[in-house]
Amino acid sequence: MTELHLDMLPMLPQRATIVEAASHLWQNEDVIALWLGGSLAHGAGDLYSDVDFRVAVEPQQLASWKSLSFEAIFAQAPVMGQHIITFGDDAFLYHLLLSNGEIFDFFVQSTERSPTAEPVLILGCHSESFEHLLVENNNVPRVEIQAVHKELLQQMLIDFWISTHKHRKVLYRNLDLMVPQGLQAERGMLLRLWYIQATGQDCGDMGRQTIHSLTRVVRAIGQSRGAQALATIGASARDRRELCCVIELHRGIIAQAGRELAQTYMFEYPAALEATVLRGWKDFMDGEVKPIQ
Repeated sequence: MTELHLDMLPMLPQRATIVEAASHLWQNEDVIALWLGGSLAHGAGDLYSDVDFRVAVEPQQLASWKSLSFEAIFAQAPVMGQHIITFGDDAFLYHLLLSNGEIFDFFVQSTERSPTAEPVLILGCHSESFEHLLVENNNVPRVEIQAVHKELLQQMLIDFWISTHKHRKVLYRNLDLMVPQGLQAERGMLLRLWYIQATGQDCGDMGRQTIHSLTRVVRAIGQSRGAQALATIGASARDRRELCCVIELHRGIIAQAGRELAQTYMFEYPAALEATVLRGWKDFMDGEVKPIQ
């Protein structure tokens, strides 16, 4: 494939930027291959999809690509911000935000590096052997299904009740701005528990999810719980009264979900721990312990 082939590009706004970049780069003798990865490569892209643009050059040329000037490559949509990430000695990524609002992930690698296994749309390739590698690695990665382990679930619930008990201490010290950080972690746990209830599978640590992996999570939860899920996750926490309401909301939902999961997966729910936390919270809310002024 010695010619540049752009006819298979999706009919989306990003197409114009891809054509501009590819047409300019194909004139560079360093370039061995140009291709797309990600959602735009396998027909799942939309108006706001990032452009996962890939470039392969010979190993001896790679260093010169670490200080690229993007003015000519993106003449119609100049770069407004960029960040470079290095992957070993043979690849690096320019994470670019263009003036037209598109995110353009410009990945440069050596031809000695095996292309990432991902959806691939080859735009042009001067090397038969490298094109073979691209075709060989052209696939949509399967989402790994994680089994639900009752020991992990039980420990999650124990950790929740110990962590939520600390809200009392934070509020007592008038560190109200610290509470939303704890609430955010609890929202992640809520999503994870809801996903387990909806699917019988575990999505893993929510803090390690991406927009792509989260898509399947939130869709499953949305189908299972509807508007209630967003009402809970987005509950207002603008002052101390609302903070306390959200704390209590999370506790009630996790207590219910935890008991249901304990019954389903046959483990002991930490009821005594919950009772201790709720008793201490009642004393605090009843004003038996006055906040620091």
